[in-house]
Amino acid sequence: VFGLGEGKPGEVLDATEVGVLFQRFQSHPLIRQIARLAGCYKPVAQGCNTILGKEGMDHFTGVVLGCELSRILPSELLRIGLPELETDFLRRFAEGQLLVRDFESHEPAGLGPVVVVVDESGSMNGSRIEHAKAIALIFAWLARCQGRWCGLVSFSGGTGYSVLALPPGTSKTRELLDWAIGFIGGGSDQDLPVREMPAIFEKIGAPLGKTDLIYISDAQLKISVKDAEAFFQWKASVRAKLTSLVIGSEPGDLVTISDKVHLFETLHPDSVRDEQVFSI
Repeated sequence: VFGLGEGKPGEVLDATEVGVLFQRFQSHPLIRQIARLAGCYKPVAQGCNTILGKEGMDHFTGVVLGCELSRILPSELLRIGLPELETDFLRRFAEGQLLVRDFESHEPAGLGPVVVVVDESGSMNGSRIEHAKAIALIFAWLARCQGRWCGLVSFSGGTGYSVLALPPGTSKTRELLDWAIGFIGGGSDQDLPVREMPAIFEKIGAPLGKTDLIYISDAQLKISVKDAEAFFQWKASVRAKLTSLVIGSEPGDLVTISDKVHLFETLHPDSVRDEQVFSI
């Protein structure tokens, strides 16, 4: 969740980064709570997405001849234990004639950035912001799995905003921790960026491409017809699709600018029933 890799066997983690993470977890209960919730949402996200790997091992497609021991069929392994077949096994291994599983990989092609905007107005304080930040971290994790650029935005109308860019292949543990526990507070009658989104998109440095824009909010906002029309024009210009996740409230005017809206009526990961919530 916090950018230290997937924990694969043999993977070497940066001891300094691990130390920073450990100390922050020890001293800040909010980080522990957000990470716990993210861990609960992660299986839901995995069920919504096919996490595509980089090793060509996404989909089993059949059986071919080869010599890669990690992919050989169990029936071939049995030959090693039989003295009368062991020599034949070694010969076919040397010649690349063993029966092995065949896989194919479909790497994401042409996918652009993932930009997640979290409402940090006063009405989001408490359990709402904890769930919102956990969900945002899951989208950042999905973006990293897909090798996509990710931007995290905290916004509170009339008060300000903060941004964090997460290019593919980078680890920004300290910055991510600071973003996760930050809370602007304040607010106005428009606590998600509508007029401001083009400027924020440019400031964060999002690359061009098919963009997944995610708004996470309790949707306490008013959107004028003029602002909605301008937002639609900008959204088309950057090829963005807006998915709004509404926490503990009705979507209200957010429906007018969203391509999809998902309601989190109960703040509990087990209450997520829509399989498309984390689909990007």
